Amino acid sequence: MDAKPGRKPFRILSLDGGGTFALIQAKVLDDLFPGEDGHQVLSHFDLVSACSGGAIVAAALIEGYAPREIFDLFDNPVNRHALFGRLPWYRSLLQLLTGVFSPTSQVGHRFSTDGKLAFLQRILPQMGSTSLHKLNGILNESIASLRKQRAEPGRPMSFLFVTYDFDRDRARMMRSDITSPAASFPHRQQRATLAEAAHASSTAPINWFDKPAEFDGSRFWDGAMTGYNNPVLAGVVEAIALGVPRSDIGVLSLGTSTVFLPENGTEGIPNALCRTRARTGFLPELVKVGKTIIADPPDAHTFIAHLMLDGGLPLDVSCCPYTDTAIVRMNPVIQPVIDRTTGEWSAPAGWSGEDFRRLAEMDISARRQEDVDLIKRLCDGWLRDEWHNQPVRGCGIWTSPCSDSPPANTERLCEIGHRWYSDAKSAWTALSV
Repeated sequence: MDAKPGRKPFRILSLDGGGTFALIQAKVLDDLFPGEDGHQVLSHFDLVSACSGGAIVAAALIEGYAPREIFDLFDNPVNRHALFGRLPWYRSLLQLLTGVFSPTSQVGHRFSTDGKLAFLQRILPQMGSTSLHKLNGILNESIASLRKQRAEPGRPMSFLFVTYDFDRDRARMMRSDITSPAASFPHRQQRATLAEAAHASSTAPINWFDKPAEFDGSRFWDGAMTGYNNPVLAGVVEAIALGVPRSDIGVLSLGTSTVFLPENGTEGIPNALCRTRARTGFLPELVKVGKTIIADPPDAHTFIAHLMLDGGLPLDVSCCPYTDTAIVRMNPVIQPVIDRTTGEWSAPAGWSGEDFRRLAEMDISARRQEDVDLIKRLCDGWLRDEWHNQPVRGCGIWTSPCSDSPPANTERLCEIGHRWYSDAKSAWTALSV
C-alpha cells in the first residue's frame, strides 16, 4: 500500500531532545527552509512541541535565529562549553570516584545548571526575558505578517515545552497559549520566560546537571523524564484538544539520532558493529536507568501518534514500506547498513568500525570538537541517504518477519514511514506545499 496523504492545513513541528545532537535538527530545517530566518520557518507551522535540546532549538527560532545560525551555535566550542559547563572537581566527586571503580559506569553530576541558564539568557537577548504568554502575542504578529505576504490565512500559532515538575512529580507543559483546552483548570498566566522554559525542559538529571532548574517557586528536570523526549504526542494531543480535525493534522517530527544495534554474535554482522551485552550491578544499572529518558517510550511515540491520526497498518510484509501516514519522522539511525548488491552488513561508506563505535556510544553532552565532527558527518551522510532514517514503525535490522536470515531488501525493514531522508523530505513536501 503506497498511498500518499493529501496536504495537511494544520502542521506541527515536533523537536526531540538530544543535547549537542540537536544540531541535526538545525541542519534539517536549513535544508527544508533554505535562507529563512526563525520566524519565517515558524510561519509554516501552527504548533511547535519541543523537549530538552529541541526546546533550545525552538527557543532560538522564536528569538529569530535562522537554522544555519542555530547550527553554528552548537558548532561553536565556546557555546558548547557554556551549555555544558563543567563543575569544579570538588562538586563532581561522585563522578570521579565511580570512574575509578568502573570507567564505563561513571555516575554523578558533571555540569552547572546555573551556567546553562546564563548561556540561554545570553543567546536569547531579545525574547529570552519575555514571559511565554506575552510572547504568544508578539510572535503571532510576526507570523501573521509573514503569512499575509504569502496570501495564506492568518491562523494563530502556539508552542509548548515539555518539562518535569520536580516537586509535583509529574509532567508539566509550558504553553504560550494559556487558554488551551488541553491545559488543566484553572488557566493561569504563564510567568516562565522563554529562557526559563527552555532551561526547565533541558536540565537532565543524574549524570548531567547538578540541580533542577528553579524559578517561580518551582523546580524542574528535563522533560525527557516524563517519557516525552520525543514530544510528538504532546503536540498531537494539543491539536486535537483545540478541535482540529484529525484529517487536517500533519506532523514533522525531527529527532537527534537513535542507536539501534544488533546483538553481539548476530550472523553476518561484525561484532564491532553490534551492541555489547549490558553489565548488571548497581552502577551499570543506575547509568542504564538514567539513559532511559532518551530511549523508549519516546521511539514508540511516533507510531502511537500515527494511530491517533487515523493512520493505517500494513497487511503483511509485502505492503511495506507503508507510507500513508500524517507523521513524517526525520531522524538518523545509527546502525549497520546492508550492501544492496552483496547483502553484506557494514558501517556506512567511509566509516571505520572505530568511528562507528565512538558515535554509537557518544554521550548527548558531546563537547570535544572531534566528537562534534562525527555528529556532523553522521548528519551529512544521512542527508545523502548513506544512513537509514528512523521509520514510524520498523521490524529491526537483522531479522525479517518472514525469514530466518537478514532480508536483501532493506525497504521491508521499514514497516511504516520512510527508510531514507530523501523519501521523508518528499513526503513532507506533499503534506505541506
